Amino acid sequence: MRRRETGALLLAALLVLSACAVSGEPEPEPEWESYQQGLLEIQEPEPEPEGPALPGAFTLAWQQDQTLDPITCGEGIQEDAASLLFEPLFRLDRTFTAQPLLCRGYSWDEAGLVCTLDLREDVRFQDGSPLTARDVSDTLRRAAASERYGYRLRGVASVAPNRAGQVVITLTEPNRGLPELLDIPVVKSGTEQERVPVGTGPYRLTSENGAYSLQADPDWWQGRPLPVEAIPLVQAKDRDTALYLFSTHRVELLTVDPTDDLSSVTGQAQSANRPTAILQFIGFNAAEGRLFSSPAARAAFSRGIPRERMADAQLAHLALPAQFPLSPLSPLYPKDLERAYSKEDAQAGLRLAGQDTGEIRELTLLVNEEDGFRVTSARFIAQSLSLLDWQITVQVLPWEAYLAALEAGEFDLYFGEVRLTADWDLRDVAGTGGALNYGGFTDPALDEAMAAFAAAGDRPAAARRLAGLLQSAAPIAPVCFKNYTVLTHPGVVEGLDPAPSFTFQGLESWRIRLEG
Repeated sequence: MRRRETGALLLAALLVLSACAVSGEPEPEPEWESYQQGLLEIQEPEPEPEGPALPGAFTLAWQQDQTLDPITCGEGIQEDAASLLFEPLFRLDRTFTAQPLLCRGYSWDEAGLVCTLDLREDVRFQDGSPLTARDVSDTLRRAAASERYGYRLRGVASVAPNRAGQVVITLTEPNRGLPELLDIPVVKSGTEQERVPVGTGPYRLTSENGAYSLQADPDWWQGRPLPVEAIPLVQAKDRDTALYLFSTHRVELLTVDPTDDLSSVTGQAQSANRPTAILQFIGFNAAEGRLFSSPAARAAFSRGIPRERMADAQLAHLALPAQFPLSPLSPLYPKDLERAYSKEDAQAGLRLAGQDTGEIRELTLLVNEEDGFRVTSARFIAQSLSLLDWQITVQVLPWEAYLAALEAGEFDLYFGEVRLTADWDLRDVAGTGGALNYGGFTDPALDEAMAAFAAAGDRPAAARRLAGLLQSAAPIAPVCFKNYTVLTHPGVVEGLDPAPSFTFQGLESWRIRLEG
């Protein structure tokens, strides 16, 4: 876990990342030098003689007029509050591995098409009723039809309880990574239409005289101690309001995308990285006759990206560098197959592709203007790769124009982003005819390897084979996985260690320090 304690200067520095020139082999521009100097200046802050001020209560932001239904509520503000009211069948740990929670275990049929879930028998909802297979089945069917979870469950043909009180999930094709897709909060059947449905989480929503709070459930089925009895909720109409409330110490914890505009955040803060499956990558136009129709050229380009330097210096640890489209935190990530950055090896790849001619080739790298993080990264990569025989120009476009160019195939390279599912299904970005395969890449051997990985009982071995093919075929050039950031005020929370889809991982072992 990376944690950092920062002052206003660092928070301000994060805000200008998208506007800064990049470091690396090209000469840095003054703005970047200023940012680096700012980091140096705050590494040894003036001590606070009396220590950090502590709040009277541990508070969270929420949107009072919005639903807390975990299937339909928005990410961010509402998600943090809702995650204390509801629990999933499985919870992803920091390695993106599914850990059973409401589920004791599961089994597969021989064909790998039917997964049977065994539910825990001791789980109770907040109204005292037991968790049933019907509750789980109804939740999963509703999730499959929802905007938020429908994509990850698109391979589910049916969900139904059986007579033994188990949940039977039938798939359209084998996917042994299904448990990693089931970190979906369970709602009591029949309460779905309520603004706050009934869940099994450690807290329940209460109100008194118009003031709302999360109150610890004394009958929580896990029976573990909680760090605070009550968590007051503070109304925030939108994200900007929530950021302001955090800056003014009216909210004590907030999960943010650090690549967004954080200009309203001032003062001191502690932060912890919350890992995500959001992959940023370089896409190629692999159409016949194009420069990157050659796998050797694509692989050479990928070898020429100084990912580690970009993540450490240029992105201030807001992302994890990755050579494969699998999170480096996952046990499936083949760390030993990584190749160290080498300009010489990239040049050798160009020779192998017959493109080391000494003639400068002009290329264009598309990126959308709405995401400063991507723009900064694209410029860094373009500068780094332009040291070879390529002269890469970054073209910054509005989203609609950017998307139109991709769909029309009017590009050499583009900087893309995709939120992968935790089963690491890559078919949309790297499969023949994939919805996000704008470059027209096709490789039957890779298609077969992706299907084999999904169906494999031995997933590490299948992942390793798949990674080898991805490395040689290079349908995309992975760059990094983004982190989200969990902000708290100094000295308030001890034990913060966010998981991919759960800010409050290990809540029962947290220590929350309050005034008095």
